[in-house]
Amino acid sequence: MPLPEQPNRLLVVDDDFASRTALSKRLKGRGYTVDTADGGVAALDKILHDHYDLILLDERMPEMSGLDLLRLLRATHSETDLPVIMVTGVDDKSSIVDALHEGANDYVIKPVEMPEILARIQTQLTRAARTRLKGSDTERDPPADAFWEWDPISGVAQFTRPWKEMVASAHQEIGTGLNEWFDRVHPQHLLEVRGDFQEFVDGAIPEFRSEHRLRLSTGQYRWVIFRAGAIRNSEGQVVRVSGSLTDIDRRKTIDPLTGLGNRQHLHDSMSSALAAAPEAGEARLHAWMVLLVDVDGFHNFNASFGRAAGDRLLVCFAERLRSALAASPFSEGSTLVRCGGDEFAVLAPCAGSAEAGCNIVDARHAEVLAELLQAALSQSRTGEEDTGHVSTHIGVALSDTPAVTLDQMLMDAELALKVARADGPHGWHVSTSALREHTRLRAATTRDFRHAVDRHQLVAFYQPQMDLLTRKLVGFEALMRWRHPERGLLPPSEFIDIAEETGMIVAAGEWILRDACCQLRLWQDQFPSHPPLIMSVNLSPRQLSNPNLLPRLHQILEETGIPPTSLHLELTESCAMDETEAARDVLTAIRATGVHLNLDDFGTGYASLAYLKVIHFDALKIDRSFVSRMESDEESFAIIKTILGLAQELRMDVVAEGIETEVQLQHLINLGCKCGQGFYFAKPVDAHIAGEMLRWSAQHPPMPELFVA
Repeated sequence: MPLPEQPNRLLVVDDDFASRTALSKRLKGRGYTVDTADGGVAALDKILHDHYDLILLDERMPEMSGLDLLRLLRATHSETDLPVIMVTGVDDKSSIVDALHEGANDYVIKPVEMPEILARIQTQLTRAARTRLKGSDTERDPPADAFWEWDPISGVAQFTRPWKEMVASAHQEIGTGLNEWFDRVHPQHLLEVRGDFQEFVDGAIPEFRSEHRLRLSTGQYRWVIFRAGAIRNSEGQVVRVSGSLTDIDRRKTIDPLTGLGNRQHLHDSMSSALAAAPEAGEARLHAWMVLLVDVDGFHNFNASFGRAAGDRLLVCFAERLRSALAASPFSEGSTLVRCGGDEFAVLAPCAGSAEAGCNIVDARHAEVLAELLQAALSQSRTGEEDTGHVSTHIGVALSDTPAVTLDQMLMDAELALKVARADGPHGWHVSTSALREHTRLRAATTRDFRHAVDRHQLVAFYQPQMDLLTRKLVGFEALMRWRHPERGLLPPSEFIDIAEETGMIVAAGEWILRDACCQLRLWQDQFPSHPPLIMSVNLSPRQLSNPNLLPRLHQILEETGIPPTSLHLELTESCAMDETEAARDVLTAIRATGVHLNLDDFGTGYASLAYLKVIHFDALKIDRSFVSRMESDEESFAIIKTILGLAQELRMDVVAEGIETEVQLQHLINLGCKCGQGFYFAKPVDAHIAGEMLRWSAQHPPMPELFVA
């Protein structure tokens, strides 16, 4: 095929200045327009802002490898849209295989031979151009179903018989104005269609093409393409317009694999239902439910058994959903679609809502339908699809307000789907206003917490740790609070999990570690004791995996000058659960500084003893759940007794959490527990009150009730 008149635009990506400059210069000499990038990040920036016909990509680059960049490109650009030729060393045969697997079009080996690379470049450019041309032939508009003409001077429009048969019933008269078209355009599209057509008439665009929904003779809206061209006089004014009408509803609304409707069909069905609902002086009757059905594990299934098997599985699920819905009390007026690669959706009316006069769907109807669909999907599969590799979850949303929209219901169903996944395989969950409010509040909290450290909104509270025999204050546990500008003082339960998810716990954890150590230095100077007052600070999983943890710890110890043995870092079993080897190295290095390690919530995890073999801890903290039940539950009492015995054998200290009564305190003393904390002694307090506690404890132990309250 002939080469394009404009020179092809190439991008050479190579971190070696000499290589990319030499190759760029030689390609320019052969008539190409060439741009260069010195790495993957620079290349991404250029690709986002400029168009390139082909990329020559070096495999070995320090900041981002060529293979990593290729993966990013193939997520947004097909092999036809943006061909990539890898440039690699002679010893990189495995990289060549990986690159071809990830979507590279071709490769050349350094040192580059110009005749070879020119041939490969032109081959890929030609192949891509042919593929795009072939694709445009298959994707172009189908043949027109009807035609129309318009004389802008007289305003008369003429429509062919097929046009009239499509848009009007047999007894309807068709007028001669463009309103015969505009009056049938769906209200959602009307302003855009009118605006685009006026731009066409004014000469701003050479041709008119619009995809929109049109009301046909059946009364239903269908997707169509309106196209038009114009004849203009010497002054550019339109003197004649000829156009066509093509029904493309199936292409726009049907999933080709399953034959179900697609997401567009779901939106169209909801719009039609709302438009047809009676208004009768009150809120429109739209008692609807939306159910999102997700096939969890489908991507792994595809990877294991191939796309063909995955397609058969989706078709199987589509048929089961179709049959279950058809046999249900909700079949009339319901819509089943495939709205994503592994996701289906059902829009169904509240059964009997019209007779009952309700316009809000009852949650019981949704529960019945969810159970029916889940039962159909959970049936045993035979043959190739009987793998057990996938499970299904259903999220349900209800039209629980008169003004609800489909988009809102889909968002609610997505929220419910997340809950269903968390509950286990083959489950379902119905969204509620409380869940929506929780999600809204969580999103706002996440947004606000990103600025909490920088805006100095975090504060440290301190809970005393007591010698149980002498009831003398021996230390504190530092606990984080967030002084929110609108919601006041928030406990950790309101934000710690958000901090973990967003990674902000690293900055927040470093802040409280530094703040607590500075406060400890002040108290140790003000209230000297032997041994020195201790400070316990919680360590999160994100902090443990952060490479800056050890340098920051050394820096804080040096700046504050506290004895390392007076700092106790506390972590839960789950903190090191996933990466025991890596955690062991970090924790061993921490203990080498003299800092103590405490294992928090001991006894609640399944790997406690295994941890004690892998990582040496200085103390165990008995979880408050055992302490709170030790008076009435023999098993909890026995667990505490066992923990204390184990700690004695391993020469470890023990701290009991959650002490709230004198009886609990006496039991712990009798069992040999020497240290504890809890509301029986004092709740977490700010630094000022904690200082007063220290002052009192130094002079008049035990703690007064003033502090306990």
